[in-house]
Amino acid sequence: MNQIVSHENNAEKNYELLTPIVDKLKSINITILKGRLQRGMLLQKVKEQKLFLGYDGWVNTWAEFLDNINISRETARQDIEIYNEFFDYLQNEPLLLNTISYERLVRLLPVVKKDKSSLSKLLDMAARSNRTDFDNNIKEAKGLVPTDKCNCENLIILARCTICGVTYRRKDLE
Repeated sequence: MNQIVSHENNAEKNYELLTPIVDKLKSINITILKGRLQRGMLLQKVKEQKLFLGYDGWVNTWAEFLDNINISRETARQDIEIYNEFFDYLQNEPLLLNTISYERLVRLLPVVKKDKSSLSKLLDMAARSNRTDFDNNIKEAKGLVPTDKCNCENLIILARCTICGVTYRRKDLE
């Protein structure tokens, strides 16, 4: 009996803490990056502190909570990850905060997770480059082959050994 009363008290306490957060989540302008970062911060707080338990009288899981407030799980995950990876840096760089799009930060996530040391360089590139250059830079950072081409006449064609990875000029191999 004590556990039931304790669980009900926790649910009421969570509901009291969560109601203003949910109201804030609903009022955030997510069309601007600052809003997305704020939403990521609030969602992380709710998830870490498990404030969603007992919300609306029936919510028992994170997924149920997100369904209840009409945010998809993937969007919530991305908002939280973008907040965790980029907020500290972007908070000190208001110019970047106003020029980088949410979509570009989503595409930078896998690259930044692998190499946090290049964060400032990647964010600067994301803010300044056009779409084609950004796409090619992301491909290169992921180890893929970019699609940009050179129109010059003086080309050096390289060949890479698939076994050891050594790169040679094709002219030297002929």
